[in-house]
Amino acid sequence: MEKTALQMFTSTVKDDNEHIFIKPLCDFFKIDTEKQVVKIKNDQILANCYAKKSNKMLFGDNYLHFCLDKKGFIRWIQLLNPNIIDKNLRPSLLIYQELIFEFLYGAAEEQKMIGSLNAKLQSLKMDYSSIGHEIRITQQQLFMALNNRYQYSLPFAHQKKTIEFSE
Repeated sequence: MEKTALQMFTSTVKDDNEHIFIKPLCDFFKIDTEKQVVKIKNDQILANCYAKKSNKMLFGDNYLHFCLDKKGFIRWIQLLNPNIIDKNLRPSLLIYQELIFEFLYGAAEEQKMIGSLNAKLQSLKMDYSSIGHEIRITQQQLFMALNNRYQYSLPFAHQKKTIEFSE
């Protein structure tokens, strides 16, 4: 069931990071897109949540397509009447309505967590680099201090001695 729900979401939730297009969902559940656009425009809350955007990669054209922000998309999904859906697709729509909030905001929370972990990792790497540099400097200073402490200063005056050989 989880795999089916995931396939439904990936087939229908087509977004541009801010808005989700309604056409893929309408196509998936065989809903009249134009009627849904009218319904959305007439809803007091949804009327402030929609936009029109183009997505050549998704639709193959540069036309403006109707989309909703995430909050509006969830509201619209919850307002969909299962009786307008084909009987074979109703169970899927009910599952969709039940899980869409978790899918969208669970993914957002996961993305937020990933961003937070990445920022922490980058900070730790910077700290690690800085600490590594400090370790090398301190090791060099310790090495020089130990060498100065344990090396004896012996006066080696360069003296020329001649060796005489007796025959």
